[in-house]
Amino acid sequence: MVGVSYLIIFIYLKSFVSSTEDCPRKICNCLGDIVDCEKNNFLNVPDNIPKWTRELNLNNNNIVSLRGDNWKNLTNLTELKLNKNNVVNITKDSLDNLKRLKFLEINRNHLVHIEALSFKSLEQLSVLKLKRNRIRQLTDGVFFGLKRIQSLILDYNYVQVIAKGWLYDLGKLKELSINNNRIHQIEMDAWEFCRDLGTLDLSSNKLKAIKRDTFKYLSMLKKLNLNSNNISYIEENAFSHVPNLKTLLLSSNKLSGVIEGGNGVFRSLASLQVFTLALNNIKSINTYAFEGLASLRQFDLSNNNITSVQKRAFNEMTSLEALQINTTMLLCDCHLRWFFDWLKSKRLEVHTICAYPKWLRNKSLLSIPPNNLTCDDQLKPRLTQEPDLEIMALKGGNISISCVAMSSSPSPMTFQWKKDNIDLTDAVVINRRIGQDGKNTEMESQLNISKVQQTDAGKYQCVVSNTFGTTYSQKSSITVLIYPKFEKIPQNVTVPAGDTAKLECAATGEPPPEIAWQKDGGTDFPAATERRMHVMFSDDVFFIVRAKPSDMGMYSCIAHNIAGTIVANATLVIQEKPYFVKEMLSKEVTEGESVVLQCMAGGSPKPSIVWLKDKNSIKTTERHFFTAEDQLMIIVDTHLSDSGTYICQLNNSLGQVMGYSQVTVKRAGITDSDMMGIIIITVVCCAVCTSIIWVVIIYQTRRKIPPPGTEMSQPEEIPSEYTERMNNFGDDASEHSSCKDSGTGDSAKRSNDDLLPGDEYTLIINGINPNDKNSTMRRVSLVYLVPEGNNSHTPLLHSDNLYPRSTNHDRLPSTSTTVDVEPNAVSIEPKG
Repeated sequence: MVGVSYLIIFIYLKSFVSSTEDCPRKICNCLGDIVDCEKNNFLNVPDNIPKWTRELNLNNNNIVSLRGDNWKNLTNLTELKLNKNNVVNITKDSLDNLKRLKFLEINRNHLVHIEALSFKSLEQLSVLKLKRNRIRQLTDGVFFGLKRIQSLILDYNYVQVIAKGWLYDLGKLKELSINNNRIHQIEMDAWEFCRDLGTLDLSSNKLKAIKRDTFKYLSMLKKLNLNSNNISYIEENAFSHVPNLKTLLLSSNKLSGVIEGGNGVFRSLASLQVFTLALNNIKSINTYAFEGLASLRQFDLSNNNITSVQKRAFNEMTSLEALQINTTMLLCDCHLRWFFDWLKSKRLEVHTICAYPKWLRNKSLLSIPPNNLTCDDQLKPRLTQEPDLEIMALKGGNISISCVAMSSSPSPMTFQWKKDNIDLTDAVVINRRIGQDGKNTEMESQLNISKVQQTDAGKYQCVVSNTFGTTYSQKSSITVLIYPKFEKIPQNVTVPAGDTAKLECAATGEPPPEIAWQKDGGTDFPAATERRMHVMFSDDVFFIVRAKPSDMGMYSCIAHNIAGTIVANATLVIQEKPYFVKEMLSKEVTEGESVVLQCMAGGSPKPSIVWLKDKNSIKTTERHFFTAEDQLMIIVDTHLSDSGTYICQLNNSLGQVMGYSQVTVKRAGITDSDMMGIIIITVVCCAVCTSIIWVVIIYQTRRKIPPPGTEMSQPEEIPSEYTERMNNFGDDASEHSSCKDSGTGDSAKRSNDDLLPGDEYTLIINGINPNDKNSTMRRVSLVYLVPEGNNSHTPLLHSDNLYPRSTNHDRLPSTSTTVDVEPNAVSIEPKG
């Protein structure tokens, strides 16, 4: 092991001896691979620097310029110091060939301008220091190529703006220090390329406010130094982008309003451990001033003449270990009792001396018995009237807001108005005493704003203070209303059907007006129903695609806000080629009749209509009429010459179209329809005549039949008993007539015999063997007709048919009378 150590030492000494052999001893000192050429009044970089040099010190010389060929033999250089020279500019090739350089210092020179891409070849550089130069502006891409840089020091220059452009390509940067410059602005998204930044020093600059996005993208930031600026305003949630912040230094600013107003601007700093607010002229600490600082361990409020601490102001600081307060202006009354108890419980050593009341003056708060902290007087100002929460003013008008405060202290009250937490210095304010008794004084402060402009919008606050403290009113939000005004007015549009129609409309105002569209005074948009309407709010454009004639009309752009409403109208015209709404039909008429030809037209512009016959124009005559805007042509009293081809020609600016109708005029005569009518009339007449003939026949028949009861002449051969039996027939015989309806009521198919009154009998002729059902019988009905004025009964032979014996005669009721006629005799007897 010892041998190995000796070997290492030997190798080192050998290399040291060999390296120092080439060292320019007359001008530089060498130690190993370190070459020190400090204080030699060089005007340029020496040419005889050894190639093996790794660290080169050229401080305190008079070098004015840097050239790329100065380093062509120094490719092994890792550290270069050029402090306290007279370098004015760095160009694109000034640092070429230094590809292994890791550390570069060019402090205390006269650098004014650094060109873009000046450090492009320094791929290994990790630390760059440019302190105490005269740099006023850093061009975009000035640090491009520094892929591995971790620390950039630009202290004591004249940089005014932190911009995204010159921070480009600094993705590995961990530390950035730009203190003691003239920075007054941090541009939007400036830190987009420095997301890994852990330490940021912006102290001793001219920053006045911390806005919501001032530290956007710096979520990895651990330490932020903002000491010695002019910061008087911190926007709510301004620190929401730095949730991992551990140290925040805000001493020597103007943050009294932020702390006294209690806006809770630090509530997102849950990881904060060290916080300084020394020298901020803080007089009072609001209850919500330090809300959210649960991890805070060290808190510096020194060199602030604090007079009051509101209840629970430090309650969330559960991890607090050290609190620095050195005030001699405490108002030791009952309102400070909680602070007394809190300090005792935390066992914190603080320098808190009472100034009021007089009998407790110059005594330490912690040495006063708690029972002596009483509220006998209201020395600190107390607001009795505060501004309204919401105030709306029309642009160009005048408004006034006021507050009233009361105090029992002889110390005069002073009023200060703030807008967005920033003091108003040139405001028109009228302060006056409105009341005073033996103990209290009441004052009013009125803020007047004339000819209100948009820049007057914001949150206003009344602040009243005296020797014993400061009181803040609630914030009054003033909204400036601006009547809507059109920036883009929709114009009349004419497009062919099927194309896209575009209407533009934009308006300004405060609050920004809402834009709405109407069609023909309503909200019925055919294009919207058919999903052909598109509204591009970002471009203030209203589109109708695949335009149709139904989209035509007057479109109204309505801009509305609280201040009022304005309307602009534009007409949309859809042009369409002429077309036929209904196809034209051919007509056939008889000579002398009228004919109507239809030509239902559509299109936009509305087409003109021209009627032609056989290609000749038709004019209005005694027989030719046009109506419905020439869409109907009527020809009365048609002639054979009216036959032919009629043409309806439609014309508009987009084209022409023609329709055809063939008209045929026939000679007057019997037509098929007339013949059909004649046939129908003939058939009807025949039917009527036939019915009349039947009625006459029936009538005549009834007149010839004698009434029932009339005696019938009998042949001499008929026995006398036949006559007697005939005279004894009853009227009920008619009920068994074969012509009688078998049902109740009249039959629907009654024969003509039913019209004949009287009795009906059955006459069996030649009935040789009545018991033989197979023998032939003749059935005869006898009906008695009773003529008017004649009481005689004359039988009438009604029918004469042949029936077999097995027919209905077997089923005749017992009351029927049967007449059996033999060859030499005829007999009548009841059937039964």
